[in-house]
Amino acid sequence: MRRNSGLTAFEVAVTLAIIALLAAVSMPSFLKWLQAHRLRGAAINLMADLEMAKVRAIREGSFVSFEFFANTYQVFIDNGNGGGVEGDMNRNGTESLIQNRRLPTGVSVSLDELTNSRMRFNSRGLAPDLAAAELIPLVNTSGRKTVRVNRLGSVRIQ
Repeated sequence: MRRNSGLTAFEVAVTLAIIALLAAVSMPSFLKWLQAHRLRGAAINLMADLEMAKVRAIREGSFVSFEFFANTYQVFIDNGNGGGVEGDMNRNGTESLIQNRRLPTGVSVSLDELTNSRMRFNSRGLAPDLAAAELIPLVNTSGRKTVRVNRLGSVRIQ
């Protein structure tokens, strides 16, 4: 007597059709969730980097500056090494780069809405150049998150 084992081609085709149908139904919501997750993660990373820059400015006893670009931002010690003036918010010569963070795919800094593409913390952890709270808008297809920094160095996500 011969045993029947395995699957027929028809059974495999039906199984693959069901899997394809489930993927087609769930994929749009997954992609929307993924974009929202990337935006939220970018805002949390930026907030953490701002907090780290405050602590580093206090520890180094010098300015720590941020420079924002569309898809990246840089954090560096702005102590005047390399020929620049201390606290000029430009990375000159041998000023140490602390962080060069690339934003997740699809997430960008809205430079049009940014008051100034550069900011800094002083040796007391304050952001003295901000006349009012600086709002750093991060955007992607799922929406926007805004990281707020005030003159006292308080950082939060709105």
